[in-house]
Amino acid sequence: MSLGELRDELGYRKLGRWVLAEIADTLQATGLGFFPTHRLDAEINKEPRQWQTVWIYQRDEGPRARLIEAILHPDDYDVRGVLDSIAGINLDALSDSQRLQRIRDIVNA
Repeated sequence: MSLGELRDELGYRKLGRWVLAEIADTLQATGLGFFPTHRLDAEINKEPRQWQTVWIYQRDEGPRARLIEAILHPDDYDVRGVLDSIAGINLDALSDSQRLQRIRDIVNA
């Protein structure tokens, strides 16, 4: 989504440091993540433009979210384990729901 679309969604007319912070806080409070993270960081993005975009994703236990979170926050995750689980190498790294889905896939194959 563009920063302009996100700004409009919150009911603002201009982008600024406080609007960027509110967008980031609102996304996180609703269980959404975004990248690149520097676009909503007023210390880095000192001149935000409405055409700048961020990717938004659901922060759940799904493989996409786990991969994105591991890449964005490598100190908080076992990145190798996440990558291995996605590739199907390390089954121990799968969440409970992912394990159940693998079992369903095998049974239904």
